[in-house]
Amino acid sequence: MPQRSTFMRSMRKFAIDRKGVAAVEFAYIAPLLILALFGTVEVSRAVMMHKRFQRVSAMIGDLVSREQTIGTASGQAASILDGMMLSAQQVMYPFSTTGLRIEINSLRAKVNDANQTRSEWTYKSPEGTASSTCTNKAMPSTGMLNAGNTAIVVDASYRFTPLMSKLIPGFRNAMTWTDTITHSPRRASCVAFEGKNCGELCAGW
Repeated sequence: MPQRSTFMRSMRKFAIDRKGVAAVEFAYIAPLLILALFGTVEVSRAVMMHKRFQRVSAMIGDLVSREQTIGTASGQAASILDGMMLSAQQVMYPFSTTGLRIEINSLRAKVNDANQTRSEWTYKSPEGTASSTCTNKAMPSTGMLNAGNTAIVVDASYRFTPLMSKLIPGFRNAMTWTDTITHSPRRASCVAFEGKNCGELCAGW
């Protein structure tokens, strides 16, 4: 009996003892608080990066549309457009431009059919290649160009990889953002390419 009563007293003391309860409760909620903190940081970072990505695509289209010609001789266009892409690094800073891809096309609508468009020249980054193509390529939407007119179309994409991808559930996979910007040439009816005048790249189109 004495042993039983001693045991029961010990159990009653244990039952009413509240020491360390806060530590136990914190141990339960700490992982959730850490996930919430990391999630907030990651979402804020993603929002800032997405805004800068959209600003880059708009800025590149604006810079190209201001030009009267991209290069005056064969082989000059790529280096000129590469120089414009350096601005993208400044806009994205301090974020990396490793996952950034830009494709610029000068599209011309057919003289007798505005719904048929061709790319007179194209530039791709990060490859840094520029060439006159004269290949069929549709506008982002119908009715954006009148027959015979041209537009500068920038197709941009950015691969976003979360910093906490190994810690936060739901952030494990990278995501790819896309954006398409259209500008009208400002200084002429088109942006010429390496000294060739408007309409010479796709003669008869």
